[in-house]
Amino acid sequence: MGVARLKVTALLGMNMFFSGVTYAATIPSASLVGVDILGLTPAWFATIMAAGSILGTFVSLGLGYLSDKLRDRRLLVLITALAGIFAHGLIYLWPTQAGFTIAMAGIMPLAGACYGQCFGYVRVYYLTHQPQRADFMVTALRTVFTLAWIVVPPVAGWLAATFSIFDVFLASSLSYAGIAAIFALLIRDRATAVQMPAPVRAEGASWLSVFALQPGILAGLAGLVVMTGAMRLLTLTIALFIVTDLGGSLTDVGLYAGITAATEAPLMLLLAYLTTRVSKETLLAGAGLVMALFIGLASMLSNVAELFWLLALNGLGTAALMSVNIAYVQDAIKGRVGLSTSLMDVVAIAANLLGAAAFGVLAAGGDYRFALMVAAGISVLGAAIMALGNVSRLGVLKKAAA
Repeated sequence: MGVARLKVTALLGMNMFFSGVTYAATIPSASLVGVDILGLTPAWFATIMAAGSILGTFVSLGLGYLSDKLRDRRLLVLITALAGIFAHGLIYLWPTQAGFTIAMAGIMPLAGACYGQCFGYVRVYYLTHQPQRADFMVTALRTVFTLAWIVVPPVAGWLAATFSIFDVFLASSLSYAGIAAIFALLIRDRATAVQMPAPVRAEGASWLSVFALQPGILAGLAGLVVMTGAMRLLTLTIALFIVTDLGGSLTDVGLYAGITAATEAPLMLLLAYLTTRVSKETLLAGAGLVMALFIGLASMLSNVAELFWLLALNGLGTAALMSVNIAYVQDAIKGRVGLSTSLMDVVAIAANLLGAAAFGVLAAGGDYRFALMVAAGISVLGAAIMALGNVSRLGVLKKAAA
C-alpha cells in the first residue's frame, strides 16, 4: 500500500504541474491576445472575461456541492479537464474574436473549476489515507503548481515571440490532456476512489444551511476577493504596461512571470511554517499590503530592469494569497471539503470579475500606469476588510487559539 500511495503522490504531483502549465502559459498573454492580436476593445475583452466569471461562479458552486455527494470525485476532475482541452484547443485552432469569445465565456467556466476540483480531491485523499499530512501535502502540491510558473512563462514568451502567440494555448490544451490522462489512470484503481461523509443537516434546517458561513469567514472571503481582484487587474494590465509603457517585449512578459514564480516557490515553504505560528488572517492581510506596495512602486517605473528588481515583493504577496488561502478556504464550511474548496473557485471567479471590470474601465484609454495605481489601492482595501473583519484573530498563535 505504501508503494501505491507513493505512485499516487507522484501522479498528483504531475497533475499539479500540468495544472500550473494551463495557467502559466496563457494568463500572462490573455490580454495581449484579446486586445492586441484579435483587436478586441478593452471593454469588450472585459465583458467576455466577466461573462465567463459569472457563469463560472454557478458552475463551481454546483460542482463543489455535487462533489460532496458523488461516490467518485475523480469523474469531476476528468470532465473539467476535458473542457479545458476543448476551450484552449479552440482558440489555437480558430484564432478569431468569435473563437476567443466562445472559449473564454462559454467553455472555460467549466474548465476553470478543474483547479479547485483537483485540490478538493487531494485533500480528501490525504485525509482518508494520511490525515496527519493532509495540510502539508496540499501546500507541497501547491508548490509544484508554482514550479510550472517558474519554468513555463519564459518558455511561453519565447514561443510566442519566435513562432505564434497562439501556440501557448496549444500547450495549455495538451496540459489539460495530461490532467485527463492522469485521472483516467487513477479511475482504474479502486483505492483512489475516496470520499468523506458530509455532516448530517439538522432536522428542519433548509438545504441552504450547508452554505452558512461565520461573519469572520465572510469578511475573510470578501477580503480575499478584493485582494485577488487587485492581483487580477495587475495580471491583465502588466503585460500591456511592460510592452507599451516600459518598452519591453513578449520575452520580458514571460521573464516577469517566471522570476515572480521563482521567488514565490521557496516563500511558500516559509509561509507553510508561519501558518503554525501566526493566524492565516494575519498572513493574508499582510500579503494584501505587500501586493499594494509592489503594484504602487511598479506604477512609477520607467524601464523593465527596474521592475525585475521588485519582483521579490510580488513573489511574497502572491505566495501568500495563492497558498495560505487554500487551507483558509477549505476550512470555511466544516465537514464539507468539496463545497468549501469550491469557494476557492468562487473567490477566483469573483476576483476575475472585479479585475476584468476594473480593467475594462481603467484601460479603455490606454493608461495602464493609472490602472496599476488603482490596483494598489484595491489591494489595500482588501487587506483592510480581512483585518477589520477578523480583529480577534490577528496575530493569534494556533496554540493560543485552540
